[in-house]
Amino acid sequence: MDSEALRVTGLSGGYGAVQVIFGIDLTVRRGETVALCGPNGVGKSTLVRMISGLSRPSSGTVLLGGRDVTSVPGAKRVRMGLTTVIGQQAFGSLSVRDNLRMHTYPVPRHHERPDTAVDGALAVFPRLRARADQPASTLSGGERQMLVLAKTLIQRPDVLLIDEFSLGLAPVVVGGLLELIRRLAAAGVATLLIEQSVNVAMSVADRMLFMEHGTIIAEHTPAELRESPDLARRLVLGGHAQ
Repeated sequence: MDSEALRVTGLSGGYGAVQVIFGIDLTVRRGETVALCGPNGVGKSTLVRMISGLSRPSSGTVLLGGRDVTSVPGAKRVRMGLTTVIGQQAFGSLSVRDNLRMHTYPVPRHHERPDTAVDGALAVFPRLRARADQPASTLSGGERQMLVLAKTLIQRPDVLLIDEFSLGLAPVVVGGLLELIRRLAAAGVATLLIEQSVNVAMSVADRMLFMEHGTIIAEHTPAELRESPDLARRLVLGGHAQ
């Protein structure tokens, strides 16, 4: 966990003339899980889009494994080891298996056959394996979240970005998905987790960052926040506690 997998320095930008984030600095080391928390509308998802290459910042840099990828298109960042999970997105008309097969295009960097990669991902999620030939549109919310996380097992990222992780899912489903994140961290994957629930974030993160008005206002460990519940409550609601 000594080497940086992701470094963001002075990242600013937004949409057209509307600036959303202002001078963001953060790092995530290999094997580390960092949670980014804060109320809606503070710029968390915009930051994810800029790190993943879906939006271009007006200033600042994004480094993956020490390589500057600020101007690199999003698709190429995937081939360089960055995977992004946003919500429960899936191709509803395709089967579960075909959805996973769609994500095998970066796999040649690992020299693994697509069908082997898909079978390996399904083996981790028995519920998905039982529904492998069903359209993704027939899955429950928890199963769709399993599906989009299963692609990370295929792409084998060095850096994983997850946005809207636990939204609308039952606690038992969230618990199983958190265990997968822990397994990925144990394998050396660096994870930046965007999470509305501070309790969910505290259960898996090594460090927690809090955003307000497009900037990071605080950094704490889960242990520190457990010792000060009032501080955690103020931070997640947008209160700039000192």
